[in-house]
Amino acid sequence: MSEPLAASHTAPKFAAANPGALANWYEAMLGFPHKAIFEDGAYAIVRRGDLTLHFWQCRDRKIAENTACYTELRSVSDLNALHAEWFARAQQSGFHPGRIEPEPQDQTGHGMREFHVWDPAGNLIGFGANLET
Repeated sequence: MSEPLAASHTAPKFAAANPGALANWYEAMLGFPHKAIFEDGAYAIVRRGDLTLHFWQCRDRKIAENTACYTELRSVSDLNALHAEWFARAQQSGFHPGRIEPEPQDQTGHGMREFHVWDPAGNLIGFGANLET
């Protein structure tokens, strides 16, 4: 029997007061080229590469501020390139009200290089790559 999850991927579902506006921020600030907004902006989906994020309408910001996901990239060079792209956008546009860590950090305890992005809703996305790749 084959593994049922072998051909699947996880798509985190984040809370946002205005999912449509948040999807627009992901498109403009993080370069997510694929965007769909539903239910008059109450639900939205963005995708870049293999990363898909869903946003549902929730007026309680504390839910978003206590929500996170972690995305593993295939190589440290991909991680560094992604961080450089987004950090440059943050410097040009102000990125506000989202934020990004100024540089990736090596976490030698678990062998990863990582950085984090907080979107305007307060959701946290960690990005990491194995230091051996």
